[in-house]
Amino acid sequence: MGFEWPSPIQEETIPLALKGTNVIARAKNGTGKTAAYSIPVIEKIDISKNKIQALILVPTRELAMQTSFVIKELGKHKKVECMVSTGGTQVKEDIYRMNQTVHIVVATPGRINDLAMREVADLSQCKMIVLD
Repeated sequence: MGFEWPSPIQEETIPLALKGTNVIARAKNGTGKTAAYSIPVIEKIDISKNKIQALILVPTRELAMQTSFVIKELGKHKKVECMVSTGGTQVKEDIYRMNQTVHIVVATPGRINDLAMREVADLSQCKMIVLD
């Protein structure tokens, strides 16, 4: 993805997140925040488990799509499966996708809450949550 050196936010947060430490961080746009949380999340995914292991909550559909793209690019060699779930799309498509392998869900709060209430999104094995 064109990374040569970690940005300051990545350098500070990635080691902490890999240790399992809770991290609260703030940085300007374009500083590599998405990779700063995506790299540790991807690293901690056990692809042998066909369960949602990480949930990334974002406020908008657009940010969900951007975040999912970064995760898919960073996680493609590890074969991590990521899906987007946002309002404004057909719920039945999300239900269909949830029946396939999904390790990471990037979602807006309302949609993932709806899927969890319907018992479609099984979050029982979700050990990581990111609020972006």
